[in-house]
Amino acid sequence: MTRKELAEKAALECCSAETTVRYGVKRGNPFWNIESTQFMYVPAFHFTAVRGIGRYRFDAVDELGGVHSFEASDCCALLTPIWAELPEGVVRLTVTALNGDGSEFGPAGSRTFFKLAPFPEETPKAACSYKESAIKAYRYAMSRSFIKHWRLHGVPDPYYDLNSYPSKMIGSLVEAMISYASLCPEDAEDAMTVAKKAADYLISITPRGDVPLADLPPTYYLGFCPDPEKYGIISSNWHAAIQHNGTMMMIYPPRAGIMYIALFKATGDVKYLDEAKKIGRYYADTIEPNGSWYLVRSCATGEPVTGNFVSPIGEVVPFMMKLYEATGDESFRECCGKAVSYVMDTQYRTYNWEGQFEDSPLSTNYMNLTHYAPVELSMYLAKYRKDDPASLETAKELMRFAEDQFVVWKRPAPWPHPTPDGSTPYDPALWHTPAGLEQYGWYVPIDASTASIARGFLTLYEAGCGELYLAKAKALADQLTLMQGPDGRIETHWMNTEGARKNFWFNCMFESCRFLSEISKYSD
Repeated sequence: MTRKELAEKAALECCSAETTVRYGVKRGNPFWNIESTQFMYVPAFHFTAVRGIGRYRFDAVDELGGVHSFEASDCCALLTPIWAELPEGVVRLTVTALNGDGSEFGPAGSRTFFKLAPFPEETPKAACSYKESAIKAYRYAMSRSFIKHWRLHGVPDPYYDLNSYPSKMIGSLVEAMISYASLCPEDAEDAMTVAKKAADYLISITPRGDVPLADLPPTYYLGFCPDPEKYGIISSNWHAAIQHNGTMMMIYPPRAGIMYIALFKATGDVKYLDEAKKIGRYYADTIEPNGSWYLVRSCATGEPVTGNFVSPIGEVVPFMMKLYEATGDESFRECCGKAVSYVMDTQYRTYNWEGQFEDSPLSTNYMNLTHYAPVELSMYLAKYRKDDPASLETAKELMRFAEDQFVVWKRPAPWPHPTPDGSTPYDPALWHTPAGLEQYGWYVPIDASTASIARGFLTLYEAGCGELYLAKAKALADQLTLMQGPDGRIETHWMNTEGARKNFWFNCMFESCRFLSEISKYSD
């Protein structure tokens, strides 16, 4: 298909009730979009029915003043009759209850939202090949002091604040170094030195013996750094680590476990596989009856400190599957199966795709949705259940949700989404698009979110779902190369401000590198 034909297909999918995102039903699954502010696929909203009324009029006023109307018997009807004619931009919707003679009874509800443009015919072209972009980014990382410090000293740079999240950052760093070593054999020795020293450091700070969370690497750790207040290097990341120190977010030990398995495969050193097995054994032995784990636990007591449960599809399931493949231990596969069942029975049923990040507060239902879990579930289904047509349809539905809520192909909504602390992020007029947004609590374009969603599209293409998915994946990959500076750095926050440039997360860039390496086989 030509790019024009692909764009036309994408537009039709966005306007069809058959290929939209699954919404709630009365007296059934709740509407997940109560906090949502933008839509690409035709939406429906939960308005309260008026007793004795059997007809409603929907009036949508676009930002140019045009009025688009239809009538339906359901106050929660999909906006299908008018969605195709609504232009991109702010929409103010009102629903009016009608009497039997067609006269107005009274208001039934209202909603203001932004209609996003669907996948367009034209998107910016790549600045270079995907492989070249990945290599440039890795070489930029190797030149940074916070990575040189690992190679020279075998411990984290005490002045790089993100090192206070060791499981997350070391897990990402080691996998990146393994990938870099395979891409550039001439730099493999230095890259693998960094990988092994960083992994060995994480092993050295992992609690052992008769403690509740023995053998689980820490989520937060400040033992390597000077007193932040004394040296005047307080940042939001130091604050988060200090605030949550003494707790463990249970999505992160499996993240480290994935790294240990990769390092074992790269080096043949069984001590790394042993570390992964210790983590896996804890999860296999402590799985809750519902198939998940409490999200945050006290390091001192091992007891949960929140009622929130882990969204296991993002880290736990991939880890347990890799561990099963490396060891053949059926208990790991059985644990993985229970975790997938949990996701399908709870998160997929309710569409409460809660954002879970070590530096963000926990949230109540639907307040802070993110793309990570639905994209991971989509990829799991496309990889392990692609021969089941129903599972593949579910995988496509999940990617439509991710695109609907977390992709901006052209113009973003004009209002900044408030963050959990009540502040507002950067002006959307300064964003670079196309892009993927991270979470409602930080509803801004992020390179890792762009890469994550693009990987989901690529996985569906490789599962035989059609070339539109490859086109979407490549469009986002092209933008990743365009967000790369002359020095090789791929920006984390795609907002044209100095503050955004300072807020750099190397693990996000490594996620972008990983995806660029994967999609490089489809470079033109």
